[in-house]
Amino acid sequence: MVKFLVKKDFKDIHNGQVYKKGEEQEFTVKRADEIEKNLDGSFLVRKEEEKKEKNKK
Repeated sequence: MVKFLVKKDFKDIHNGQVYKKGEEQEFTVKRADEIEKNLDGSFLVRKEEEKKEKNKK
């Protein structure tokens, strides 16, 4: 499981759970890829990538 930051609210079609912007959630990489494929890449950010982006600034 990998931690992701939710960037936009969305409802998971598999479990009905609503994820809110700003929440930190754990997903498998496979499940996160499915979410990004079904929605788009702007809903989740992997926590490791977020740290790298902050360090670049």
